[in-house]
Amino acid sequence: MNQSTRVAPAARASFNRDTINRVKRIQGQLAALQTLIEADQGSCEERVLRARTIEKGVTSLINHLFNCYIENTMQHDMQRDPELAVQDVQKILKLINS
Repeated sequence: MNQSTRVAPAARASFNRDTINRVKRIQGQLAALQTLIEADQGSCEERVLRARTIEKGVTSLINHLFNCYIENTMQHDMQRDPELAVQDVQKILKLINS
């Protein structure tokens, strides 16, 4: 069974909307940083602060995606195949920490 069939359509649509909003926010932050650099404006400190904001946004996006997995897919997998669920979590954690 693939992941998309494990989540109710309404919940999936809401999750996707939230995910897209996060991605758009990050894109906006990246565009603002690019504009700042292209215009040769802002101090190095300001540029670093903006880059850190982008980094935190990406981290938040990753956490959001992982939480969706835990709340939806993992619950189903723990009932169906606990060993597979543990392996999936280990793979995801490895991706997050690499």
